[in-house]
Amino acid sequence: MLTITVDIPDDLAANFDTPEALRRALFEDFVIEQRQRGAISLGKAAELLGISYPEVFDLLCSKGLSPINASPQDLDESYRRLVELMDKGSRAGLGATRRSAAD
Repeated sequence: MLTITVDIPDDLAANFDTPEALRRALFEDFVIEQRQRGAISLGKAAELLGISYPEVFDLLCSKGLSPINASPQDLDESYRRLVELMDKGSRAGLGATRRSAAD
């Protein structure tokens, strides 16, 4: 693992109880930035941070970030494909069927 040295102004470093707390905050932010760019998965982020998959979700949400790394267009396309698959499954007698408003 690469080790780097970073100069942090004393007044900013004073916001952390220990040098280890500061190191952890910097590393978390680095890992999160890599995740948000799509360079690593949520699972890899959890592994690097030594926390569980659900804890990564909590960490992202605590920083006001979404655990879903997709554009609104990607989400719309995924939803459209899901609806198409559900419709095909319904017609083939597989899975749940859609109910009409009259049901």
